[in-house]
Amino acid sequence: MWPEHERRGKPRQPHAYEIYDDGRRVGRLEWRLHPRSIAGWYLALDPRPPQRLEVDPAIDELARDKRSAPHDWELHAELAAILSTALALDAAELFLHPERELPRGRFRRMPTFGSYEIHIADVDPAILARAVPELHMDSVANVVILAGELAGIGLETALRRVALLGGRVVAVFRMHPNEDTEP
Repeated sequence: MWPEHERRGKPRQPHAYEIYDDGRRVGRLEWRLHPRSIAGWYLALDPRPPQRLEVDPAIDELARDKRSAPHDWELHAELAAILSTALALDAAELFLHPERELPRGRFRRMPTFGSYEIHIADVDPAILARAVPELHMDSVANVVILAGELAGIGLETALRRVALLGGRVVAVFRMHPNEDTEP
């Protein structure tokens, strides 16, 4: 079982996460949905007031929606929060470290592809599932294992998200395909 006092990144409210930089807590990432017009992800860096993050145009559209019934709108907002958690962590990383923005474009980075297994401690598995949805997750004792194929900067992105949540990467293994199974 996960000891509550050792777990980092556990939300006190739904969709609210403590944010870490170089291992120390620097603020909080939270989803706000009331009033409708301000719905979205906010980053509150100590001691500054919360700053709305530009995460996805669909969230901005949700905030402008005045026609949906309240119950329907709240269901859409809940789904938007769940599906955009990883994007919100990426936006928080860019806000904290704008100089780290990776070059984009067809010829600016080398395409890489590989299967990885990442062993992580100190983050709730439910949070990791939202933070790194591109990887399969298992948990053994107090370690969560994320595994799967990552392309491009996928490994770096996954490790940055884990670090933002205060997680501790115990090990990273690059899985090599079994040569016996290839034709």
